[in-house]
Amino acid sequence: MNVELVAHTPDPDRLCAQAALVSKWPRPWSEFKDLWNDGTDLTHLTDAIEKGHISVIEHASFTFSLEGISRACSHQLVRHRLASYTQQSQRYVTVESLSFVTPPNIKENQEAAEKFRQNIHEGFELYQNLLGMKIPEEDARFILPNAAMTNIMVTMNARELLHFFALRCCERTQWELREVAWKMLSLVKGKAPLIFSKGGPSCVQSGSCPEKDLSCGKMREMEEKAAAL
Repeated sequence: MNVELVAHTPDPDRLCAQAALVSKWPRPWSEFKDLWNDGTDLTHLTDAIEKGHISVIEHASFTFSLEGISRACSHQLVRHRLASYTQQSQRYVTVESLSFVTPPNIKENQEAAEKFRQNIHEGFELYQNLLGMKIPEEDARFILPNAAMTNIMVTMNARELLHFFALRCCERTQWELREVAWKMLSLVKGKAPLIFSKGGPSCVQSGSCPEKDLSCGKMREMEEKAAAL
């Protein structure tokens, strides 16, 4: 897979810190903007985040290109509803050669991997045959598997991204979407280090695991992984 940060709000930490200051400053933004001092006034953002006043980070948004992920992965991704998505269409884009994602557990089992590949290729052959019968792409695509690769562009604001990371960086998340989430986190952390200072799974953000008895038990490992980004 390939995950790229396409665009983002310029200087997101600074913008969100100014938004935080608007809420408690007696004068409007137009009067204090020229007096701004990054050395001290960014503390308004840190203070807001520590107190849980995180609506201010909704002013920053980030757009990603996710390339070569499976349809199974994209189906999970779009369940995050506070986001905008544009996905490669199987109605308008004819699949000329089938590229697909093989789960590691299948790849490591030689017999399972062979049966998996065989099934994938048989389905793709039927897809091509259906097109040859003049069946429209939008109907022929019904035979294509969840393993088929897709490309999708996604935009989320910073608050939704923190929620996304809390759920999808978790070890209990499906492996492919978890890999996507960690790649996305690594990209935004350098652009907004204050906003995403505690970015990562729920255990990193809150200091405890909401999964309780289903916890993976890797909280320290997750903290170190997030800190290393």
